[in-house]
Amino acid sequence: MKFEGVGESFGALVRTARENRQWTQADLAKRLGAELGKEVNPLAITRTEAGKRPVPLEEVAALAHLLNLELDPLLNPPRVHGSTGDLRRRAEKLRDEINRGHQREVELMAAYASVSQQLRRVRTEKDELERELQSVERALKHADS
Repeated sequence: MKFEGVGESFGALVRTARENRQWTQADLAKRLGAELGKEVNPLAITRTEAGKRPVPLEEVAALAHLLNLELDPLLNPPRVHGSTGDLRRRAEKLRDEINRGHQREVELMAAYASVSQQLRRVRTEKDELERELQSVERALKHADS
């Protein structure tokens, strides 16, 4: 089994997971330091993400925990078999499935935005109605006195 590129692959996983959380490298360094109980220089994150730094196992485990990374596929890649043509067809099918998934994701995000906007409107209307009801009830109470 070849282990070339594992550092670069791990670094790419770390970078993607960090960016998905909208953390800076300094943010991740601070969180990693807290997890490990020691200071971590943001440059260590930069070098890790670039695959330029050997990462101690305890740090790999801490990063995996912080970023919810699944390391098994990285360390034990699936063994894919088949002819070149079969592999190309499978890759094309997977790309199509990913594209469909992406398209569905975009559609759902648009629907979510629309529903969120409607929900905000309904809440605003409800708040206004509740304020009006309170005013009417106060007026009734005052009129009954």
